[in-house]
Amino acid sequence: MLRMNSSFQQVEQAIDAVGQRMPGTSSRQEVLLNRLICHVTTRMTCHLNETLRPYGLNDTLWIALITLYTRPDQTINPSEISDALDFSRTNATRVADELVKHGWVERALCAEDRRKVRLKLTAKGETFVESLIPVARSHMQTQWQDFSPDEKNQLEALMRKLLTSLGG
Repeated sequence: MLRMNSSFQQVEQAIDAVGQRMPGTSSRQEVLLNRLICHVTTRMTCHLNETLRPYGLNDTLWIALITLYTRPDQTINPSEISDALDFSRTNATRVADELVKHGWVERALCAEDRRKVRLKLTAKGETFVESLIPVARSHMQTQWQDFSPDEKNQLEALMRKLLTSLGG
């Protein structure tokens, strides 16, 4: 078994303490896996945010920009951003406001239904995204450099299996 780094030791100790105080209440491994995934996700987000901060971004804004960038017409409904990022419509509006404020996105009325608003990536936004893709890729390559291709494939399969079991 791999030894956890110090940032996770307190969590692991807490799991063990609960297990000692209330034997048989839960499986240590399942609790450990849940907490470990949460801990790793937080760390990954922090590391990505550190990489993006000099560019005036965080992970949420970056994913929204990439989502827009990958659309054939580089437009999206705000509700689709909400779905893509898996958060509330209110939060999607806040993200859209921030993207518009920076000039990376503009709001436009939907041609089919003028009551609806579409978000469109601007030329400035497209150039910005294209300039940052190599930065983000380099960050991710560094993050995963200690894993073999087989390990990455195995982890991907396991994470997809977990996501499916959670209804995703």
